[in-house]
Amino acid sequence: MSIPLEHIPHWRARADVYNEFPSLGTYYYEFNVTRGPLKDKRVRQALAMSIDRTAIVEKVTRGGQLPAYAFVPPNTAGFTPRAAIRYDTEAARTLMAEAGYPGGKGFPKLDILYNTSEGHRKIAEAFQQMWKKALGIDVGLFNQEWKVFLNTKRKLDFDIGRAGWFGDYPDPNTFLDMYVTGGGNNYSGWGNAEYDSLIQKAWRAATREERYGYFQRCEEILCDEAPIMPIYTYTRIFLKRPEVKGLVPNVMDLRLYKGLSLDAPAWRYGS
Repeated sequence: MSIPLEHIPHWRARADVYNEFPSLGTYYYEFNVTRGPLKDKRVRQALAMSIDRTAIVEKVTRGGQLPAYAFVPPNTAGFTPRAAIRYDTEAARTLMAEAGYPGGKGFPKLDILYNTSEGHRKIAEAFQQMWKKALGIDVGLFNQEWKVFLNTKRKLDFDIGRAGWFGDYPDPNTFLDMYVTGGGNNYSGWGNAEYDSLIQKAWRAATREERYGYFQRCEEILCDEAPIMPIYTYTRIFLKRPEVKGLVPNVMDLRLYKGLSLDAPAWRYGS
């Protein structure tokens, strides 16, 4: 169920065992909006706009992930966000200059926090290089084991933090209600009264069209305020021996064992 990034090209060539399937999950970063230059949404926007997501999924993760420019994965129960964080390094540099950091001058060093993982480290290093090239800023990296990492984020004792979310159920709300003010999974310190109201209105909406209209506005606010920086939509990558039959992948990654069967082994590792 887990393949190191550097091994994916090797296993992808083994069509008899390699499996890749879209998932209801988003890999993203959170900005701590309560301290330093990240209080200024222009800085957050600039950071989000200067990441080449296509390069990340093609050259770093290499697992068929889709670049994400909004929070909710596309076609989640028929909902696809219209809002998007565009990739525009020139506009990002302009925003940094307006915020008082032309060419990165005077910008304090920030750190990326990620939970210990070789894959997370490689992505963070790519961001570090992209921000240096596009904005002229230096960003440090540090990692922590999972429990310590979560505690650090809860205390808002970080600048930029790695995050990921898989939907609990196939609906946009499972993503968007995370960022209500003071939400249990909102580690950005961000809150917005209009956003909170929209989430409440969505609960009471009489039709799906009305409900999704509120969610579209939520995505617009997230893209504009940029408390988070979506990077890619996850895929599920796993290896399965060919004699395992009846496994039907789905975006929720629910394995229905009732239909599974096992043929006589006709395959050996390395064959």
